[in-house]
Amino acid sequence: MKRLQKHGRPSVGVSVLAACFLVLFAMLPVTGQSLEERASALAWEVLEPIVIDGNLSEWNTSTPLVLESETQLIRDGDYWGGPDDLSAKVYLMWDEANLYIGAEVTEDTPFGAIAMLPIDDNDNFALYVSTNPEADPERKAYESTDFRVILVTDNLFFDTAIDRSMVSDLQGFWSKGMEGSSDVLKGYERAAQPTEVGYVLEAKVPWSNFSNKKIPLFVPGVGVSIGFDLVITDIAYPCPGTEVIPQLAWTGDETLVANPSAWGTLRFESTAAD
Repeated sequence: MKRLQKHGRPSVGVSVLAACFLVLFAMLPVTGQSLEERASALAWEVLEPIVIDGNLSEWNTSTPLVLESETQLIRDGDYWGGPDDLSAKVYLMWDEANLYIGAEVTEDTPFGAIAMLPIDDNDNFALYVSTNPEADPERKAYESTDFRVILVTDNLFFDTAIDRSMVSDLQGFWSKGMEGSSDVLKGYERAAQPTEVGYVLEAKVPWSNFSNKKIPLFVPGVGVSIGFDLVITDIAYPCPGTEVIPQLAWTGDETLVANPSAWGTLRFESTAAD
């Protein structure tokens, strides 16, 4: 390689090497999102007790998470028939003890669950939640305070599970309920009401389900933000003996299952500020 010339300009050899480096860098896969690009959701503080009955009349529904776009498909998108086939508006509320999930779901074949299938292949909502507000939003690997929560949506049973298979530092908190046919969330309340186009789901998930002796209990507060994402799954049968599982993710990024930097954020707000 030639030396730099006296006036500081690089030689041809250095220029070529730099150009090659830039080309290779440009070819590297881009994962995650910048803080400016990251999707942001709001959860509104609960001031009066919420009755879990499938009626969202007492909810603040001003800032829904909308899942209805082709760009949000992360699985079996060829079998998605559009928003009338599967879509949702999801609302989030909170108090110091619980996360509340309300959803207005449009689905042509609601309440599809089969006991013999893996729990995450049934009709369900999957929540991706960090309980550490100080976690690096650009992290590429799951930490001990990262959780995937599965809420089966069926009018006969409401199995739940917590998936920790992506976490290397478990801190004594293992996966629960992934084999199906169980409700592992303590204090979990849920109700679903059919509608003309699908169903309304209402649920309460205590924060205490995401802590143990080594993982501290998360207590939200106004202005606090955490990593968060949401996926809705709809099992379908285009022909006998064949199952397909279209999924829509709020952020539309299929890497979120293994890569928390693909998540959005959830900020806790005071209802009084609305």
